[in-house]
Amino acid sequence: MKWLKRGLMFVGFFVLLILILEIVPVPKYERDNPWRKEANDGDTLVMAHAGGRLKNPGNTMRALTYSFDLGVDVLEIDIQMTKDDVLVLRHGENDTGNIKDRSNCDGLLYEMNYQEVYENCNFGYHFQNEDGEYPFRDLTFEDWVNEGVYLTTLEEVFTAFNDDILYNIEIKADGEAKRIEIAERLIGMIKDFDLEGHVLVATAFHDISEHIAINYPEIYLSTSETEARDMVLKALTYRSIFYQPTVYTALQLPASFGFPVINELDLTGARLLRFTHKHNMAMHYWTINDEAEMIRLIEAGADGIITDDPALLIRVIEELNNR
Repeated sequence: MKWLKRGLMFVGFFVLLILILEIVPVPKYERDNPWRKEANDGDTLVMAHAGGRLKNPGNTMRALTYSFDLGVDVLEIDIQMTKDDVLVLRHGENDTGNIKDRSNCDGLLYEMNYQEVYENCNFGYHFQNEDGEYPFRDLTFEDWVNEGVYLTTLEEVFTAFNDDILYNIEIKADGEAKRIEIAERLIGMIKDFDLEGHVLVATAFHDISEHIAINYPEIYLSTSETEARDMVLKALTYRSIFYQPTVYTALQLPASFGFPVINELDLTGARLLRFTHKHNMAMHYWTINDEAEMIRLIEAGADGIITDDPALLIRVIEELNNR
């Protein structure tokens, strides 16, 4: 009985501790946060992944124009920098950033000059539509430029859409690519176009993220992979009072993620969402293309959903609002 009593006391103490940790005020992201759904009339943000790559080749002007015309809230794009320091829209398409997975060219962007890639590389070459066809494969240079599937620069994007939309820009720095230099050039361009209030910068690389956090606290910044892991672990172990968001605006995660020992961990639970919102940070999920999962995340309180199919997400939100 003595051991039972001690055990019950321990359990009671543990439950009380958890309750205290749940109600104690936590450090908050101190600025107004336009990346939460409350800033979007309560609707989950529609974030077009690579400009919405289901219907068009991703990270091209064609895809961005399509999604902009649909009325998405956010253009989610990836940037790299060419050898001659031009910021261009491209994902790290394999482990080294080689562009052969998405074009007719074989090379590393950070070893190639912009004009060389612009004139020779068709970034619609491997795109396959829903009918299994390759509509952009047999094009001349003039044709693929007219179709908007050439190597697009960030300057073109900012010029075309300016402050009429929000941007989620992820810095890619694969292989031997310049790293801090990409961040510096991006921040400079954001400031030149006066878009500080319209851009959320993201990167998986903690050194780039830390550089921006320290030197440009006025820039909206998503957590790096290292920061995201730390935040998730604190949330799931009731240690929210020990997490300080400082300049981090948003937590962007897949629906599940691999952790040591734990293996595959569901990241869509109420605790993590509540933890994020208590810190006045936004929760965005990627890359969600299934209708049922979209509905589940919207109803759970997700602030934004990054999707290849923005038209589907727009329809889902409209149907939920009309219930």
